[in-house]
Amino acid sequence: MAFAEFAISPRAAANSFLSPGLYQVEVRISLPNVRDAAAPLVVTRCVSPDDLKTGKAFSVLSDNPLRKCELLDYKITDGAATYRIVCPGPNKGSAVAMFQTTGKTYGGSIKMNMGGKNMTMSETQAGKLIGDCPSRGKFVN
Repeated sequence: MAFAEFAISPRAAANSFLSPGLYQVEVRISLPNVRDAAAPLVVTRCVSPDDLKTGKAFSVLSDNPLRKCELLDYKITDGAATYRIVCPGPNKGSAVAMFQTTGKTYGGSIKMNMGGKNMTMSETQAGKLIGDCPSRGKFVN
């Protein structure tokens, strides 16, 4: 897993760099030419400082095989986070993710190609800080 490039000033960090804590995240899946592919999923999850450093804060949240693949080229700058995913194997899946952040909210999408299945889809996330993380566990729901 690649490490983050931190290129933000202290003043910018206060305004646009995502804060660790407990987030409520609405997750939507969309498929080309399919209206209402799936009902939105709401997840409550803890985002730690390490999650922000490694990119796990912006990882795939839906039940998708790309969740298990390697996250590469993670970069976080003033107000944005990006990375890509590449799965192993001959019919490897891949994805490109782009997120916008503020101190207490984030939103963005992960555009996925499911490899050998010749299928594309997107996962869109919108998260907001709702409090401090509980003492145990990453996911609350």
